Amino acid sequence: MTATFTGIPRALLAILGPLVALGLLLSVQGCSTTASAGTSVTGPTPASALGVFNSFVTAEKVALANHNELLALSLLAGSQYDITAAAYTAATTAGHPVTGPVYGRPTLYVPKLTAYPQWFMATVPESAAPGGPARTALLVFDRLDAETTWALSGSVLLNPGVPAPKVAADSAGYATAVPSADSTLKLRPDVVGATHATVVDDGPSSAAAPAVQAGPQTTGLYQSNAAIARQAAAQKTTYSWELEGTSYPSFALRTTDGGAVVFYTMTLATSVVPAQPAAQGKTQGKTKLPVVPVPAALQGLVPAGHPPFLHGLTVDSTFSYLAVDPAGTAQTAKLQVIGAGGVPTYVHGS
Repeated sequence: MTATFTGIPRALLAILGPLVALGLLLSVQGCSTTASAGTSVTGPTPASALGVFNSFVTAEKVALANHNELLALSLLAGSQYDITAAAYTAATTAGHPVTGPVYGRPTLYVPKLTAYPQWFMATVPESAAPGGPARTALLVFDRLDAETTWALSGSVLLNPGVPAPKVAADSAGYATAVPSADSTLKLRPDVVGATHATVVDDGPSSAAAPAVQAGPQTTGLYQSNAAIARQAAAQKTTYSWELEGTSYPSFALRTTDGGAVVFYTMTLATSVVPAQPAAQGKTQGKTKLPVVPVPAALQGLVPAGHPPFLHGLTVDSTFSYLAVDPAGTAQTAKLQVIGAGGVPTYVHGS
């Protein structure tokens, strides 16, 4: 389920975190784990993976047509559950329906697994409506153990103009899963998220910057947040941000050039603190101290009955990312983040 609000393209939601923080500012005037092995089992085949994908698409259509949130969420796991649950909460509060994308024919990347959790990736053309312009989405499906069913664990939209990753396949059509500690890559898969976060948090001068290619989700995300922070300082308001790891699993597959494509999830926390935060109901002289406003797009995520935010407001956004991790022998190649997806999932403060 890659649910969206009607009228808000999913591609825009992937960058909503810093934009929301900017709206707050103007109104005011670490990392994921990789799937691990378990009991020996027979993993999915390319044919059975296609069946899983098709069953998901059919069930998603039924859930959306019937406005059945419980059914929609039952199809999901991992970060995708949190992202879609937040979308439903905000859309319901705003009185808007939740919509889903229209999928084209998928290309499946199925590793040959002999243990739980089982998982596979799929790239697929995705559009907001039948016949509309399409972008390439990458979806990850997983099954944690024999007692659970297949679920969509995460999804991203590839950046415009970026082709689908060239995943290597053997003669039987199977892809190769890459271990989290694989040292043949430029970066081990289990440090990709942390390296990415260092560039977003500290910018081009960070120690990790030489290993990461500039782009909208790396240096671009740093620059947009740094610009907000500078504007905040000029207004005597504090703005901060931090990209952090999560406990959600990451997934990696070998590419044809010996590198890997890595899917992982991060949390972007952005905070706005007024220059003179006050206790609720207090005033300074004859001037009532300002309340930190909550943008309309986020009001549905504020718990019912929550008092006004006087000391500050923090927005946590859940983002999934897709990165190409070069082979260690590619001397000049850098980690490239090629896709993202997510929404604000939690609003808190005091």
